[in-house]
Amino acid sequence: MTDVMIYVQHLLGIGHVRRIALINAELKRLGISTTVVSGGIPDATLDFGSDDVIQLPPCRSADSGFSGLIDQNGNAVDDAWKNNRKQALLTAFEKTAPKLLLIEMFPFGRRAFRFELLPLLERAGQAGVVRICSVRDLLVRKSDRSKEAWMRDVARSHFDGVLVHGDPALFGFGQSFPYADDIADMIEYTGYVAPKTGVTIGDRNGVLVSAGGGAVGAALIETAMAARHLSKRYADHRWDIVAGPHFPADAFSRLGKNLPGGVTLHRFLPDFRDRMAQCCVSVSQAGYNTLMDVLATRTASVMVPFADGGESEQSERAAILASKGVLSLLNPDDLTPQSLINQIDQAKNPAKLDISLDGAGITAAKIAERIRGKV
Repeated sequence: MTDVMIYVQHLLGIGHVRRIALINAELKRLGISTTVVSGGIPDATLDFGSDDVIQLPPCRSADSGFSGLIDQNGNAVDDAWKNNRKQALLTAFEKTAPKLLLIEMFPFGRRAFRFELLPLLERAGQAGVVRICSVRDLLVRKSDRSKEAWMRDVARSHFDGVLVHGDPALFGFGQSFPYADDIADMIEYTGYVAPKTGVTIGDRNGVLVSAGGGAVGAALIETAMAARHLSKRYADHRWDIVAGPHFPADAFSRLGKNLPGGVTLHRFLPDFRDRMAQCCVSVSQAGYNTLMDVLATRTASVMVPFADGGESEQSERAAILASKGVLSLLNPDDLTPQSLINQIDQAKNPAKLDISLDGAGITAAKIAERIRGKV
């Protein structure tokens, strides 16, 4: 038995994993046990920070456009695979016997997994288990309004609460979800889930380039490497290039054979946040977690949002924060070595925002209240 069972499915990036790990650390501090049930491709570098991890038959997105799901061997998933995974998930629930079920993103994302999540939520409801959705501040906008209405209806019928990892002082859930008012009584804001990392400005040196999980972002990595010698400020600085655990192996090998002096190519950095706290400029996509690292470490940053497959979340968040002086924004369609280095050379420390960055601690406290019957 465990106190909290957490379902998480990463498809391309690993931001979901990092956010859950920070929340798990705070739950552990409160003496609450957790079991993560993961549906993504396993990787030794992924640490959920939980007491136990149950791996479902893994899958990922077929491409950056989210055209479909493929299994670990690159085969399209079929109905037999889905039924097998649904049964594995229900078995995990029975084995775990949690007091609270935390579902990451669904129903506001991961709609393709309704084949297993709706049965899981129904089983949890029948067992009297509290069902909570954990979701980031901004959603990918839908062109089909009926899908958003479906999200609202599933949230209302299958969940007991929605924890939004954001701060309405910046923007509320209604910024990207048109039916937020219909579930306003279910929504609780936690503040942003950010690492507790300090920074000493005087110690800064070098440029840190990262591509999140690495499944997408190859263009940013290669452009940054080509841009370094053009810099008027950082050409002689140390550059750390973090490709990510899912960066294509052939591309990683090719880039590693042609590194200029002063450049180090990493697959993964366990001390990534500390490195960010020590660098002059961070260059990255505009994922939730990287942005939280920037805010927590007060690092000057250049962000090139991921926008493939109709993804709007990164571009929308980055545009708003760029307008507030938090980051330098470069449209991915305008990405060239010269345009990128212009942004890097001009990047400034982020303006201070009056928002909550203790989302992990607040989330853990709210979950503890639910478990202990105070809500």
